[in-house]
Amino acid sequence: MIKVIKLKKIVFFVVLFGTIFGILYYKFFLFGNNIIKNRSDDIENIFSNMQNYCADVTVKVLSNKTENSYVMYQEVANDWSMQEIKEGEDVVGVKIELNGDNLKVSNSKLNLEKVYQNYSNLLNNSLFLNTFANDYQNEQNEIKCYDENGEKIIEIKLNSNQNTYIKYKKLYVDSKTMLPTKLEIKDNTKKETICIVYNNIELK
Repeated sequence: MIKVIKLKKIVFFVVLFGTIFGILYYKFFLFGNNIIKNRSDDIENIFSNMQNYCADVTVKVLSNKTENSYVMYQEVANDWSMQEIKEGEDVVGVKIELNGDNLKVSNSKLNLEKVYQNYSNLLNNSLFLNTFANDYQNEQNEIKCYDENGEKIIEIKLNSNQNTYIKYKKLYVDSKTMLPTKLEIKDNTKKETICIVYNNIELK
């Protein structure tokens, strides 16, 4: 009888400690200390305004051998998005507009205009913040949100995107103004391919 009671106590404590370990493992090892992987209300509020905005940006594009920088103006209004290159060798004045599935490329200086219908989105529209907001909402993607040096940082691993050059995104948001300051895009090896700095941005 005593042995049975002792055995029951041992089984009880094994189950109890196993449960506690499981909770701690789930909380700290899978989720990480001070890192929130779920989609929070604070972040939802930030992204709610990103479907309509305009911004002056500096875009740095990196490849294995070259690094090019461009100054651009971006504007997004729901399904319509546009960016015009203000500074950049040989491409100044080029304007790209995406309206649903249609892509329009024009250059007022050269009097050129070309429209592509049913066009597969340029760079998956990754240069625009509304695309980042959509990636955040996609349940297939992995999310990390944390605070660092006065900024909120949102990292996304794009499990739903098959493009190996656009596999990770990292957005920096000023904690006081709640405005984006920088967006980094990385390939499947976590090497940076595109960096966008928001010199001036207005959320509408």
